[in-house]
Amino acid sequence: MNKTPLTKQDAENLSIHPGLGSKTVVAQKVSTYYNGTTVTPKGLKLAEDIFRIMVRDVEIKVREVLAESLKNCHNLPEDIVDTVIRDSDSVAIPFLKYYSSLSNNDLIRILNISGINKQKAVAERINLPHEISQYIAEKCPEEVVGALISNEAANIHEKTYDTILERYQESEEIKKRLVYRTEVPTSVIERIANSLSEELKKHLILTHNLPTDMATDIIEEVREKTTLKISEEYSSDKQIEELVHQLYTSNRLTANLVVRAICMGDLKFFEYAIVYLSNTPILEVRKTLFNPTADFMIRNLLRKAYIPKTMFPAVFSALKVIKDIKFDCKKSNRQSFAHKVIERILSYTPGNDELSEEDIRYLVSKIS
Repeated sequence: MNKTPLTKQDAENLSIHPGLGSKTVVAQKVSTYYNGTTVTPKGLKLAEDIFRIMVRDVEIKVREVLAESLKNCHNLPEDIVDTVIRDSDSVAIPFLKYYSSLSNNDLIRILNISGINKQKAVAERINLPHEISQYIAEKCPEEVVGALISNEAANIHEKTYDTILERYQESEEIKKRLVYRTEVPTSVIERIANSLSEELKKHLILTHNLPTDMATDIIEEVREKTTLKISEEYSSDKQIEELVHQLYTSNRLTANLVVRAICMGDLKFFEYAIVYLSNTPILEVRKTLFNPTADFMIRNLLRKAYIPKTMFPAVFSALKVIKDIKFDCKKSNRQSFAHKVIERILSYTPGNDELSEEDIRYLVSKIS
């Protein structure tokens, strides 16, 4: 900002050469004077009159320079503020981001009447009040909400995070911005952790002070998914059995991993895992799993393999889907298969198993 005082020569230059250079000098100097400590009531009125002329200047560069200067002023007349805000983005956005004398009502009005770029400028303001953050979360498009989350200086209450997750629970971009935000409530992290990519989970662990049990669960899940990716690349029984044997001898053949495998359609991995965990021959395992009248035998087999009873519905759902679609490990899309298993779990009724909402959330987390 030009801090040299406005002179008579500046005024003469403006009248003789009313070009871009003269106008921008005057804009900067008048703004500095207006924001200073020596301004008089008469000078204040004169400066405001100059602003009213310049905010309507035909040259956009003049208006851009003026808005850049005005953003550091305080308590400008409402008509001047309104004219700047309604101008083109290049004029209005720097002003919207930094002009500190906008009230909450002003900001809501701007969010309601402006285009998405101006809405984002509001979302990026320093020390944005939590009331405005909540309003953005409820009313604005995803791009604006994303800008809000990335604004480390915005005040965002837990209720606002809840609103964001309710509106954008499937948005990968919103989840990414939440993970990369420095401070996020643990309750929010818990809600999104299971659905994050491996890359985002690693970033979450490295940059957030997570509770130990949550960090351990995330690390274990990433490891399980990596293991199943390896299994997916194998085609022969021998390769898969060797992988299962290696996991078994290193105490990494967990119930979570085994159930995740069948729910992703990795039938061979599941079969050999049951073989090792229950000490049952492979032919007997296969005969039991696909005997249409052997429900109780399957339960006994799962108990011998130390699969928790709460996971039985997921296993039965996956086996049912396999039978229904005549599943082919090589041809079927595993993501599509997993979605079918989730649908089956959500409507699960056979036997005497009663699934609570918590059980369903847990089982779905092991698949998604």
